Amino acid sequence: MEKEIRARARVDYAAHVLVKSAKRGVVKGTIRDIAIEALYLYIEPIFVINEKVHLEIILIGDVSQLTISVAATVVRIDEKGVAMRFSKPLEWWPVFSLFPLRSLDKR
Repeated sequence: MEKEIRARARVDYAAHVLVKSAKRGVVKGTIRDIAIEALYLYIEPIFVINEKVHLEIILIGDVSQLTISVAATVVRIDEKGVAMRFSKPLEWWPVFSLFPLRSLDKR
């Protein structure tokens, strides 16, 4: 089942994410890629599998920013970061395909 879900379309995207955990507080990460049901974050791998978290994905535009809040569960951990599955498919998914990838260095 996991392999089937991961085979769906993913978009390489760079955006900051605040991960809010009842056990660990707030930890900042950066998206590597995102799909309608999950994302992978470059983040300190301090979480545990099946841990429930709340994400705030921060998209930065030229003169504004958009924050997407969503519940997620940690599903995979490696030395560079963590994969998290959204509680429900991300209804804001079109934002990531309609708006081009921006460098996080430009602010």
